[in-house]
Amino acid sequence: MKQNIANYTVVIEKEERIGTNKECYSAVVPILGIATEADTLEQVQKDIQSLVQFHIESLAEENKDIPVESRQSFITKIEALLPKKANLAFS
Repeated sequence: MKQNIANYTVVIEKEERIGTNKECYSAVVPILGIATEADTLEQVQKDIQSLVQFHIESLAEENKDIPVESRQSFITKIEALLPKKANLAFS
């Protein structure tokens, strides 16, 4: 029996934990509505992989539809002109 494979877009950002000055990484899978965070990039990648697998297996066990991206997604950055007097908050 052939096994289906789905690819999911994962957005990973380097952030600062609220209430601390400690850096962390957050990972979000928009189409599944799931997210996690970890201290390192390697750990957040491992954790999000496990979370995606757990989530889709749970949906299957509950006989619910599993969201699958129908198109290739692109994550990009754009330039925006900032007002000269703008207060900037760097992340």
